[in-house]
Amino acid sequence: MIIDPRVFEDVYLPRELIHRESEVGQLSRAFQPALSGSAPHNTLISGPSGVGKTVLARHTLDRLEKRAPVSHAHIRCLGKSTGAILREALRQHPADVSEQFSKSTPVDGVHQLLRDTVEYPFVVILDEADNVHDHDVIERLHAVPRISVVAICHDPQSWLARMPMNGSHSFDGDRHIQLQRYGTEELADILGARANQGLAKDLVTRDQLRTIANHVAGIARFGIQSLYAAAELAVERSHETIRPADIDDSYDRALHRIRQSNLNSLPLHHHVLYELIRVAGEIPASELHDRYDNAAEQLYAGYPQTPIGKRSRRNKLTKLREYDLIEHEGPPQNRVYRVLDGELESVIEVTEIPTQ
Repeated sequence: MIIDPRVFEDVYLPRELIHRESEVGQLSRAFQPALSGSAPHNTLISGPSGVGKTVLARHTLDRLEKRAPVSHAHIRCLGKSTGAILREALRQHPADVSEQFSKSTPVDGVHQLLRDTVEYPFVVILDEADNVHDHDVIERLHAVPRISVVAICHDPQSWLARMPMNGSHSFDGDRHIQLQRYGTEELADILGARANQGLAKDLVTRDQLRTIANHVAGIARFGIQSLYAAAELAVERSHETIRPADIDDSYDRALHRIRQSNLNSLPLHHHVLYELIRVAGEIPASELHDRYDNAAEQLYAGYPQTPIGKRSRRNKLTKLREYDLIEHEGPPQNRVYRVLDGELESVIEVTEIPTQ
């Protein structure tokens, strides 16, 4: 029944981006200078979670790399400093220069090595660029000939507002691609293509695909995972085709899988805060900070990271909420936190969390 589960993985790269043809063309035009050996134009891709921002960048770059001597680095910016981002760009560059730098290499040294290394167009995808609070990294990447940046973020206005005026102009106009949620019929087309590639023939009807597309409100990632979950449930229940009950029950499984993936992708600090909230069940902000402070030494035992201050914690809590992992009620001074999926545990073992 499920012929190729890889089709439903987040990292799967389809040959064609259905109903994103205009955006593919827009990004391809930005990459055009690379065909003559020059750096492509910088580009900003924005939009809500799950609408295909990263897939758009990867798909269009994959097409470009088949036509010209171009390479790229895909860097998730969450929790990374300027130096860490520059080092990661070097690690992903085709030239093998990993022995020429380390974590202790000064930022200026890493930047100079990057300048010396890049000889052909090199595109740096800054995924989750909202988390780049120090735009020095953008300026340093701009300063390297033949490097261009594709920044991916949710809130373009906030991100651009933090950038120096001379840098923000390179992401204006046609260099800013704004993705919206898909319409019901559009997403049904996308789900149909995934079903044709990953599932047995005639397992799901067009009306069922519309039902899923309508329920997930145009979020492709949620829709794709819901279709996969419905197929899994049909197999588990020995159904010959996907039934309405399989679809009804698919959404919770899909959400759990998405949330697990989101949590797995986060750095340690987010896991610590998440586990404190999960174990408590429901916890006021003041008590959460008290528990964190009182157990900081145990919470970080065995990890290279060190405890963070309240301001940083609040930023991490905001990210947990954006990732649909926690919710809160009340004003900031009396805020109460709780997890959205009590069965979802951190993959990082956090020891001896106090319960009172």
